[in-house]
Amino acid sequence: MESGKSKILILEDDESVRSALKEILSRAGHSVFVASRPDEANSILASNSNIEFLFCDCLLPQMTGLDFIKQARANYPSSKFKVVLMSGIYTDKSFIQEATQSTQAVAFMKKPFDMEQVLKIVKKEEAPRREESSARKLLYQMFANPTVTNRQKRKVIESIEEVSGFDLPFLYSLLVETKSGGYLNIYNADGSVSGISFCNGNIVGVDDKTTFLGEMLIQSGYATPQDVQEALRVKNNRRIGDYLIQNNQLSPHAFDLILMEQMNIRLVRTIVDQKIRVNFASAEVEMSNPSIDADSLSFYLHDWIASKISVNWLKSLYVMWSGNIIVKSPTFRDDHPALSMSLVKSLEGLTVKLNNQITLTQLLDIKGYNEVAVYKAIHFLLTKGLIVFAQRAAFASPAEQLKVIKKIATELENKNSYEIVAYMETGTGGGSAESILSDFMTLLGDEPTDTASEVYSQWHKVRKLAEDAMTASKDTNKIDQIRQATQRNEAEAKLRANSLMEEVKKALQYTQYAKALELLAEVSKLNPQTQQLHLYSSWAKLGSVEVAKKNFVLKEVELELMQVPPDERYDTLFPFVIGLFNKTKGDMVAARKSFEKSVALDPSFIPARREISVLAAANKKQDVFNVDLKQVVSGFFKKK
Repeated sequence: MESGKSKILILEDDESVRSALKEILSRAGHSVFVASRPDEANSILASNSNIEFLFCDCLLPQMTGLDFIKQARANYPSSKFKVVLMSGIYTDKSFIQEATQSTQAVAFMKKPFDMEQVLKIVKKEEAPRREESSARKLLYQMFANPTVTNRQKRKVIESIEEVSGFDLPFLYSLLVETKSGGYLNIYNADGSVSGISFCNGNIVGVDDKTTFLGEMLIQSGYATPQDVQEALRVKNNRRIGDYLIQNNQLSPHAFDLILMEQMNIRLVRTIVDQKIRVNFASAEVEMSNPSIDADSLSFYLHDWIASKISVNWLKSLYVMWSGNIIVKSPTFRDDHPALSMSLVKSLEGLTVKLNNQITLTQLLDIKGYNEVAVYKAIHFLLTKGLIVFAQRAAFASPAEQLKVIKKIATELENKNSYEIVAYMETGTGGGSAESILSDFMTLLGDEPTDTASEVYSQWHKVRKLAEDAMTASKDTNKIDQIRQATQRNEAEAKLRANSLMEEVKKALQYTQYAKALELLAEVSKLNPQTQQLHLYSSWAKLGSVEVAKKNFVLKEVELELMQVPPDERYDTLFPFVIGLFNKTKGDMVAARKSFEKSVALDPSFIPARREISVLAAANKKQDVFNVDLKQVVSGFFKKK
């Protein structure tokens, strides 16, 4: 058999389909085995451990195709065959999605299918065998390759099996960019499974029953609280939107926008700080509305990167690229919509600086540039493909090398072996221990020649930390103990952070802003991903703002608000904080509207009601001083 060809098992009880599949695959040079019943297929799997593909009909004699696949995986755990499901009967969307999720199939073909589709699926998988983690490495190597083709991107996507939840925005972007069709199945550590449906590069479905429809309608201003309450009370099994539309209380277009935003919230909930398993199953998916297209996705990507991906994870990811020159890609253009988004705009003159052979390390050193904004803006522009990393800049002097090494040493400080390895894996993309260590050492530069210098001692210090961590990682028992201890510590830190957040809420209720800020700093250290951290931080900062520092605080709060995830924007706290932000800016009309939205979402929220009263009192006072002088004077002499 030619190099690059596959061993394929076809389990199909329809003789005509079975024969046609065998003929087309054999002609293409593949080694093909056929079976009409599950027991025949079992015999073939038992004697052929290196079967690479299983084409399986969903409806078989003796058992279903899905049950056979589950049984075969249990009986032959060393066999790593990829599954392609086939059916002419079970072709509705829900079955296809559930079937691909439960079997981790790479494709689902509806009968009758085009034989070219069969060859295309197998051809996509002809990439050389790699370690799972190396596929992730290829994913981020696209950041240094402006000419990567859509076909190459698809091959990388289909080879990936384990990633971080923070990798998902880039995966979603690639699937839309390559106009892919099928289901991206996400297998979480807790055993739950999520599915994202794609049709020709549009996101058309997200498995999640989460709904914020009532809150979203009120927040958007598309419906009044009274209309929403009435709809919830009498909708009679109809969707709330359908009820409001039928009663002329909501336009169909507005409801489509709300449903798109609901998809956004469901997508953002998949972006988690943990390892997940994924597989993409190619399939024909019907177009439906609402959907998220490439243009809409740009805005959502910006939000996801700003609000969900932690800066610590980004630091690990970009440790390997920190010394590479950033250049504009061939797709960069000055009027690109991505350049007008908040993260990029917060870094004044960024696009001009990208013309000057600048590195990420140098960007982080620019006065006035916030570290969080730099990492997230660069990640956004790389994800959009507007910039790429060029060649690595050589260290100009030992002093520059020392600065970089010290920064890495600081990142590794107080980390245990498990955490150091995780940090190195994120940055290098993974692979074998030797390749991770080799890749990591490249960022330290060549070994300094002056053995008496500080840069020499620091270089060897960091190398020893990395080598010791890698050595420890080979002791599975020890690394399991360290990992469990790390997880316990993280769990305790999260509990402590949640407890402190209750104290923060009390302090803010009593306008004790200095105390709240002190507590919030501790929460941020314990768990930067604590729910509503950025909203409470914004509240505390706006509550204690001094006139002289107003502009500085407003800029700080603007960055805080960018980092509020979409699913935290639909309760009473978000519009309340937006109201405080507008009030501090001096826009009292917008502030009042926001406070009123906050009360509409929760009439018992006292701080918002208090702010409305303060604004009303200020208006009355202003009216007394603005009233016509003649009216004031004549009032004194009116007869009683």
